[in-house]
Amino acid sequence: MAKSKQRPITRPFFYLGVAFVAWLLIPLAWKIAFKSTFDEFHAPIWESSHRINDLSHYWGHVSDSKNTLIEKGRDYSRIIVDANLQLKRRDYLKRELNDLRKIKAEIASLENSLNLDPRIQFYPQIARVSLRNISSWSQKLIINKGLNHGIKEGLGVISSNGVLGRIESVSNRSSTIELITNQAFRIVAHLKGDDRPITFRGAGISLGRKNYGIITDVPQDVVIPVNGSIEIVSSSLGGAFPGGLSIGKIKKLEPSVDGLFQSAEVVLSDKLNLINEVTILSKEKD
Repeated sequence: MAKSKQRPITRPFFYLGVAFVAWLLIPLAWKIAFKSTFDEFHAPIWESSHRINDLSHYWGHVSDSKNTLIEKGRDYSRIIVDANLQLKRRDYLKRELNDLRKIKAEIASLENSLNLDPRIQFYPQIARVSLRNISSWSQKLIINKGLNHGIKEGLGVISSNGVLGRIESVSNRSSTIELITNQAFRIVAHLKGDDRPITFRGAGISLGRKNYGIITDVPQDVVIPVNGSIEIVSSSLGGAFPGGLSIGKIKKLEPSVDGLFQSAEVVLSDKLNLINEVTILSKEKD
């Protein structure tokens, strides 16, 4: 049986190499002229392609029904109205931003003139309550975050009711909160609307399961309205809490032992045993 001859496979590469060498030998001016001629030849084709595309859109709109055209007109009008509203709102927001910048500059100027320290910034972190220990002897909560989440001892803890307590101890994955009712809990506080500092401390849980605390160092000129009450709020002087958070209310003042100040029993929230989530206030952003 005769052997079939294999065709040489180098011939196409030879022709390609000859074409490449010929292209290199062509003068640069000829190459530029050739490219320009090539572009000029294709330009009408590209232009025709764009025109055909535009015509297809045009005839597509022309073939729309009357109702479709009405809907498109309505949509267009809505878009124009919305765009105008957004432009007006942009101008309004620009004015608001300028006003806020002026207010911020005024506050900074007042702080400098009064030699005040910059306001402490807190970073909140949410945690869930995993265990409650609320008895007449101990008022504590255990939450599901600890050292691994940046929690440290002494951080303030709040809830939707206001001040809740302080981080007492921390492990890797959990922390213990000393509740505001705990007799070891003490913070600086204010009467709402009065900047003079007073002292708040926890007083436990009464026999009727009422949560309460005690305030001392109340000035003698403070008077509670008849059948009224005064709200006790947190102070930023202690550093663990921002100012103005609710603590509780007082309804009756009594003179202290030394006769220089007054004291009162503070009625706290009755929902301490129902709290499922708390917010930890950290001064460092994690």
